[in-house]
Amino acid sequence: MSMRLEMGLFPVSKIIIGARFEYKEGTLTVDSDELRELALEDGGLKDVSFDAAAPGDSVRITNVLDAVEPLYKVSGRSCAFPGFLGPAKTAGQGRTHKLAGMCVISTTHFLGPMTGIMSFREGIIDMSGPGAMHCTNSETANLVACYEPLNGASNEAHDDAVRLATLKVASRLAAHTAELEPERVETFEIGDVDPELPRVVYVDQVMHQASMVQTFMYGKNLGDSLPTLIHPNEMLDGAVVGANYKTQQKAPTYLHCNKPLIYELYRRHGVDLNFAGMVITRGHHDNQALKERSAQYVAKLATLLKADGAVLAFEGGGNSTVDYWLTVQALEQMGVSAVPIIYEVGRPGSGEFPLVFHVPEADAIVSKGMQGERIAAPAVERVIGSEIVEFYNGKRHNVREAFTLADSDYYASEWAKDINNMVGKDY
Repeated sequence: MSMRLEMGLFPVSKIIIGARFEYKEGTLTVDSDELRELALEDGGLKDVSFDAAAPGDSVRITNVLDAVEPLYKVSGRSCAFPGFLGPAKTAGQGRTHKLAGMCVISTTHFLGPMTGIMSFREGIIDMSGPGAMHCTNSETANLVACYEPLNGASNEAHDDAVRLATLKVASRLAAHTAELEPERVETFEIGDVDPELPRVVYVDQVMHQASMVQTFMYGKNLGDSLPTLIHPNEMLDGAVVGANYKTQQKAPTYLHCNKPLIYELYRRHGVDLNFAGMVITRGHHDNQALKERSAQYVAKLATLLKADGAVLAFEGGGNSTVDYWLTVQALEQMGVSAVPIIYEVGRPGSGEFPLVFHVPEADAIVSKGMQGERIAAPAVERVIGSEIVEFYNGKRHNVREAFTLADSDYYASEWAKDINNMVGKDY
């Protein structure tokens, strides 16, 4: 099936909180009262307030859950973030308007107990300073929504309420552009190309463990899913929503809608490869048999797409790396050349092996950098969110002041390595 998506872009470099909506020459003015009413209309939240931060500001944002780039469906069968804001009709076709380069950031705290996997872990965004390159969304203009939970709300209910409110706020912002002419329009379509070009499939491994570590597609989490064929346009159009709050592994919705590999494969489609499609699969299956089942299923789908090669993205760590490398192995054993792209964990000179797990068939690994740096974060003029923050190691800091933290305490630092063009090299 041919799918053509037109993305109308309205670049945003500055956000002003005011009493009306206006978009003009890269500046977005928002009506905070309208947005507050929208966020609270379903009754699942006690309150919400809004703040703004731009790249280069002396601002530190804490308690971050998700980041959503505003989308609004101008024409087509689906809506923005289908499955949440409307029926789960197939996205990726028609015209979508996007407030490009900005995000609605959700920040909050939870009232229920935090135990094991089902735990929110801190994620910090530094809008300036040495930490900015280690977190996502330091490069976007951010409208920060600070949510207050209802008294007695369970963690799961509060998480669901925050997610829905954030998607609604983001789409409402973009909806105000419906009658405006975008600055430019990007078109995404996998058209016919030279059949002699190698057919390349994108395999996107995302996370699902439990509440606080999950991913949604068309409004349903991927907990019981098999690897699934998906058109890359569906990703760009908001079909996949992030809900993984596991420190550096956090994967914002913003990233799912802007996966670097999708853009790169589109750029090279018809030049030196044939972008044959993509497979979305979850990591962190509960046992070896399920991991093998999933890996074999990915490889089967790639062969059905007649793939010559596959590039693989990775979200997660530890347990999920086994799923990832078994998928690489299965692809290779079924005749599909696999190129895994993953971060390293063993620092030079430490004697630690840089990969948690690997397979001998993986002979074309791309490293996107190393985790484990300590960052000297300077004092900031303003904190949005909690000033006193407890980190995964149990230590508490007043984050308005200068302190030192691990790069993994920054928001979605695993993905910042992609965005900021980090790379691992021999030393």
